[in-house]
Amino acid sequence: MGQPLVVLITGVPGTGKTTVSSLLAERLGGDHIEITQLVHDCGLSLSWDQSRATLIADVKALRCTITNIIAASSKPVVVEGHYSPDVVARDVVTLVVVLRRAPWVLRIQLQLRGYSSRKIRENIEAELIGTCLVDALDSQDHRKICEIDTTGQTPEETVKLILATIDGEATYGYGSIDWMSEPEAETLLRNL
Repeated sequence: MGQPLVVLITGVPGTGKTTVSSLLAERLGGDHIEITQLVHDCGLSLSWDQSRATLIADVKALRCTITNIIAASSKPVVVEGHYSPDVVARDVVTLVVVLRRAPWVLRIQLQLRGYSSRKIRENIEAELIGTCLVDALDSQDHRKICEIDTTGQTPEETVKLILATIDGEATYGYGSIDWMSEPEAETLLRNL
């Protein structure tokens, strides 16, 4: 059994990770691993962070579980989660996709999801400074990272861009998205 195609999808909440990952896995005829769900379903958490209202994953156990899933698969695997670059070994990764979205659009989506003010501020700040991109650059091969702005783009359009990148028909790099240079950023920061 050869090495399957492994695509990581990362980004802050509201950038389209789950929808894009599901569609991509379907188009590739592969499996979709949603990290948060995997942590919950397999009991891969250490504790509950009450202040952030989230499970604290057992990263070592999660890394081992995902490694085993990928090793046993003969199909493409799409791993979704904001810390997917930290839990999948770089030598098995085919592509790391960092989904980005304009923070002023993201804020509205997170409000509609009922996020607390604290969680909204935390995620907006992370998007403004590109935390998920930095995390991917810290743990994965830079040549395998592509950054996609999903603002005003349908999930299907995003999947087409990812498939074109996988097929070598398009090249996407990283580092061209700079929300801080946009006039909306100043207004957003004043209202956080």
